[in-house]
Amino acid sequence: MKKLLSAIIILFAPVICTGCGLAMFDAATQRFDNMVGYDIAEKMGDTLESIVSSGDDVYGEEDGVQIRVLTPTPTEDPSFVATATPFIIATPTPMSDEPAGKKVDEWVYATEAANVRSGWSTEYLVAGSLTENDCVHRVAILSNGWSKISYNGNYAYVYGDYLTTTKPRRVGTTHLDVMEYTLDAAFTGDDVYVLDVKNIMQKPELINGPEITCLTIVLHYLGYDAVSKVTLAEDYLETAKPGEATPFDAFIGDPRSAKESYGCYAPVIVKAANKWFEEKNIQKNCIEVSGATLEEMLRYVKNGVPVICWTTVSLSPTAYGDSWVIDGETYIWRNNEHCVVITGYNKSKGTLIVCDPLKGLVEYTMNDFVVRYKEQYSNACIVTNKIQQ
Repeated sequence: MKKLLSAIIILFAPVICTGCGLAMFDAATQRFDNMVGYDIAEKMGDTLESIVSSGDDVYGEEDGVQIRVLTPTPTEDPSFVATATPFIIATPTPMSDEPAGKKVDEWVYATEAANVRSGWSTEYLVAGSLTENDCVHRVAILSNGWSKISYNGNYAYVYGDYLTTTKPRRVGTTHLDVMEYTLDAAFTGDDVYVLDVKNIMQKPELINGPEITCLTIVLHYLGYDAVSKVTLAEDYLETAKPGEATPFDAFIGDPRSAKESYGCYAPVIVKAANKWFEEKNIQKNCIEVSGATLEEMLRYVKNGVPVICWTTVSLSPTAYGDSWVIDGETYIWRNNEHCVVITGYNKSKGTLIVCDPLKGLVEYTMNDFVVRYKEQYSNACIVTNKIQQ
């Protein structure tokens, strides 16, 4: 019994992390560059309070750490093979033969897994899917029983029997109880580590804002719980209209809107976070760790640093979507883009624990997660302590 109690006490001992460093060897960055086609840019001058170690090897120097920041460019990813999943119609304008119906303005929830289609019958192509308790915005109920919803910045359709206006009991809370989950792991002997990070739901205020919501989740975990996701979205997130910039430069669209709203990647969230830190005179840095391996991201978590990571909605397949010509080059949006915060893992089960702004605190399979992570340019970022020069 004493051994069991000791194991549980050790398991719950807090990990004190005053910051973590990032330093990557040329070989590692070249590996990432070859994998996803990123440009590698060096950023000098910043120092971090601690340095991430792997086994007996220490990456970097104790004085004056050199940081390599991976800057993704919107070029074709040679490792990404487009799936057969079609994307939905590129315009929200109703088709002329759409069945009659009544307009509504309401939030509905999926009662079970259901296909999202580009039209109002099973004869239309599948545009995506919903899982149980997924929340979507319904704009019309058609006479043939189908519902018209806002989906991926456009309109799509779901059969009405799969939707309800009744809010599920657990939506907005956690699907997992961290204390209960960790206790169970202690008795089963699973290799588990979970940070006590509270999830924040992006809806209804930010219909398409998982990225800035994830930053808010991390800031609340660090103790800055006075800042809201809406404030960060309105005052610190750089936005642009479709065709004006790439999602590496700005959030494309408006995170509060369902129409022509897409998303952004790590550099945009890094910029928003550091703008907020500078304005509030907070000695923190948000740095990009795009291209990090799963093991590297789990090492951050083990050191008390949650990782903002890009994946897809419900780990659904990535597919090519709308495209724009920017500075003479064509950029193609990758549908189902999503963002979560990695807060823990269960290596025995091969799963990740993440704060998902659309679902709550959930568990995803590591292998499937990594596939979607790579499809979304392997984007990730973390918040660390900043040391004054």
